[in-house]
Amino acid sequence: MSMTPAEVRALFPSLQELVWLNAAASSPLCTPVANAMRQHVDDCERRGDLGFPRWLAQREAVRARLAAFVGAHPTEVAFTPSTSFGVHVIAQCLKARGVTEVLTLEHEFPSTTVPLLFGGLTVRGVRRRPDGSYPLDDIAAALRPSTGAVALSLVQFNSGFRVDVEGVARLCRDRRIPLALNGAQALGHVPIDVHALGASFLSMTSHKWLGAGYGTGMLVVAEPFLDVLPMAGWLSVRPEALWQAFPETTRVDDAQGFVATGTRVRREASALEGGGGMWLNCHALDAALAVHEQVGVATTLAHVTGLQATLRAGLRSRGFSPNAPDDPAFSSGICVVPVQGPPEDVVRALIKEARVVTTPRGGGVRISTHVFNTDEDVARLLAGFDAVGVKPG
Repeated sequence: MSMTPAEVRALFPSLQELVWLNAAASSPLCTPVANAMRQHVDDCERRGDLGFPRWLAQREAVRARLAAFVGAHPTEVAFTPSTSFGVHVIAQCLKARGVTEVLTLEHEFPSTTVPLLFGGLTVRGVRRRPDGSYPLDDIAAALRPSTGAVALSLVQFNSGFRVDVEGVARLCRDRRIPLALNGAQALGHVPIDVHALGASFLSMTSHKWLGAGYGTGMLVVAEPFLDVLPMAGWLSVRPEALWQAFPETTRVDDAQGFVATGTRVRREASALEGGGGMWLNCHALDAALAVHEQVGVATTLAHVTGLQATLRAGLRSRGFSPNAPDDPAFSSGICVVPVQGPPEDVVRALIKEARVVTTPRGGGVRISTHVFNTDEDVARLLAGFDAVGVKPG
């Protein structure tokens, strides 16, 4: 089965009332995702957790589905609370392999930088060019003998600049250093293939372009880092060791009892899921991935970059200057324009006067086009700018 952008749009009841140009912050729920969540809640209300064995099986099916979506293997995929949590895991894995310094970009989202810094790593930043870009040559020039890894977002949250990730991946492979990717602003509208890139890590979230609602992080951990996962719980051990208080430990008995040291966990990223389960989120993620599979990420990217071309042309004709290049090779579904006055005031006025939803980011108004948006949405945004009297900053 396949779906057109128009058919995808019809799945979003909220778009009958709102012009949602804000997927970079979050996407509204489409009906299939909302229905999947409702069905799970209804089932729990009627039957408690009698469906638990089915939930376990579905989680593994969703894990495989997500792995295929990003070019990874199911054993490399873990579900986490957030993108930041995933980058915290990445920081600890890098440290365990002796990495002390990581190269990143100047205006990265804090979910990339804060966990690395908190974990005790030194972070070197590549400065952004005046046109908002990060050319591959600048990234290459910033590499040092001390650089132990590169960590960056595929799409920059405060400009929409899409990094030449294939070029960065080549730099990392040539130097035999790991590449850690933040996919929060890419997953759902920019194709990702972890294995083709040779990336070691990919941390993502569910509520932005993927449209699966808040609450789910997703993490890919590739070789050789499955040996150094930094946390574990009772569900991290091998199935045959479940329910044991001291599974696969070294035990030495003495007069008072015994001393246990060490334990063995599964050599899979899912060992990070030490207990419980985010079952409602899993149902939502399954339904959201099904929609994206039917429309195709390449189709989504072509659709959003086409809308961005129309949007950017309309903004420039009014004297506005987006803070990153228009080149479709480096653009995404994000456009940020400086405006006169506080961007927060402009965002509030657009909602009140035109029912157009945007976000203040990057020193301006951030406008996100997704697969469910149309040329009419762009026209209403531009008309809203005119009606509210927004001036270029």
